[in-house]
Amino acid sequence: MLRKFLQPFLILASIAGGAKPASAILFQAPTASSEDFHKYALRKNQQTYTQWMQENTLKNDSEAHPQVLEFSQQALKGGSSKQAMNDWNLLLRSIDINKADREVFTLLAEKLKWQTALCRYLLLDPELESILENPDLARKCLSQASSVLSTLSNVLNVGDLLVVDGKVFNRHQPPTKLMTGTYQWRIISNLQEDRRFVGTAEEFLKQNFVLQNWVSGDCGDYKFDHKDFSLLLQSQIYFNEACISPAMPPEKNFSTWTAEHKKLIWGLGILAAGITAFQLKDKTLVITRP
Repeated sequence: MLRKFLQPFLILASIAGGAKPASAILFQAPTASSEDFHKYALRKNQQTYTQWMQENTLKNDSEAHPQVLEFSQQALKGGSSKQAMNDWNLLLRSIDINKADREVFTLLAEKLKWQTALCRYLLLDPELESILENPDLARKCLSQASSVLSTLSNVLNVGDLLVVDGKVFNRHQPPTKLMTGTYQWRIISNLQEDRRFVGTAEEFLKQNFVLQNWVSGDCGDYKFDHKDFSLLLQSQIYFNEACISPAMPPEKNFSTWTAEHKKLIWGLGILAAGITAFQLKDKTLVITRP
């Protein structure tokens, strides 16, 4: 009776430390050396969080957001106006721009002869020149562009990614020319939570971001903070060569669990004994000799 009553608890408690994911995504603990972290990932051919994010960004680039398509249709009907430009800037603050969005914006800017907006995306993503009806328009952009501050790459650590309006750059290849104006900025790191900002390049560089590590604690006792539960299940944390831990700390073993939940076990035992006694109270106990 007692075993049957406790069985669900025993099953939960006996699940210990799940198996390592076959191709786990690797995060860096704050105590780990960045150099050692990247050497380990390279040697083990293991995907880091930033590499995984870059790969998923490419996957999510195929379709434009409905808001962008709706805005484009309205702008084509209403023509160029101050309100249309305000609505365009509003979109920058409400959705994460992707490549398909940039393509729609580029074609729209060409149709409506918004040269500044057109150059904005052509400078950010030169490949978009191939979709223009009049590629010659792209040649005017360099003369209208402003140089991006050389310190832009200084905000990135080794392995970090800089995302500008959905276009991904690494530390060694930051954008060098942009049109003046407001952009979506995002820093993706293996060590720290994403930092986001909407504004000009100059404003972005003046930001004093509050840095929050993905991982707190040490190898023996840690916490991983990420809202994507599916990512938690397929990730590992690099503390050092001797400690590569799952992002979700393993379940404690049964002996540890029972020690920490001794009162619960005793309570369940007393409850089960009481149930047994209640079931036997109206029964006659007969003992026969062998």
